Amino acid sequence: MASTWDIISAGLFLAIFLGVVYAATKFSNILQTQSSQTQSSLSQKGVTYNSGRLSVTTDRAPPTREEYINNMQGAFERSAKNMKAHANAFTFGSGSGEKNGAEAETSSTPDKKGFRRTKKLD
Repeated sequence: MASTWDIISAGLFLAIFLGVVYAATKFSNILQTQSSQTQSSLSQKGVTYNSGRLSVTTDRAPPTREEYINNMQGAFERSAKNMKAHANAFTFGSGSGEKNGAEAETSSTPDKKGFRRTKKLD
């Protein structure tokens, strides 16, 4: 036969479990309401979201082929200018004093640290 403490602890556990389930359902309901309100306010502004796809309605015409090409060429020119202006940021190696290419891999200095494979892999 169950003791009084067993009955009280089972009832307490059941109450806590039901409270957690109730809080989770209320939280889910609040999130669903907020999501539907956000979708309705965005749809009034011309933004729709259906099954993972975002659609934006604007009053502007899409760019023509020539405009698109000109914009892309301008972007490439700006990036080339930035790369040229910051040449040190786009180089490989650890600095100006180190050799480049295969020479750097074959020669090692005593202060150079790093991983060196000593065992041949099969």
